[in-house]
Amino acid sequence: MNAQKRILFVDDDRDFLASQSIYFRSRGYDVLTAASGEEALRLLEQEVPDIMILDLMMEHFDSGFRLSHQIRKNERLKEVPLVMLSGVATATGQRFDGEAEGLRRWSQLDAFLDKPITGRQLLKVIEEKTGAAR
Repeated sequence: MNAQKRILFVDDDRDFLASQSIYFRSRGYDVLTAASGEEALRLLEQEVPDIMILDLMMEHFDSGFRLSHQIRKNERLKEVPLVMLSGVATATGQRFDGEAEGLRRWSQLDAFLDKPITGRQLLKVIEEKTGAAR
C-alpha cells in the first residue's frame, strides 16, 4: 500500500498541517510536517520524503519559492517531487498563470496548485507524482 510513501507538508497554518496529517495517515502515508521553511530544512537534513507539499506564503510572501530553490540545490533531494500550494488567487484574485512557467522553472516545481484544495484533489496529485496507485 502507501505505508512506505512519506509526505512532507510545509505550511505555517497548523490547522492545515493537522488536517492533512490526519487525512493522509488514514490512507497509509507516513506524514512529516514543518511550520516554516527553516524547520523544513532542518528536518530535511535527516529525512528524504517521497514528495513535498510547500505553502507559498509563510514567513515571507515568497517563502515557498525560496525553499524550493534551496531544496533543489541539495543532491539528495533533487528528484523528490515538489508541489506548491497557494491561496493567493483566492485571497487576491491574482493568479500566477502568466508567470507560472518561469517560476516553475526557477523553483523546479512539479506542480503549482491553488488553495483551497480538497484532500481528495491533493491525494490524486500525490499519487500521480509518487506512483502510489490506489
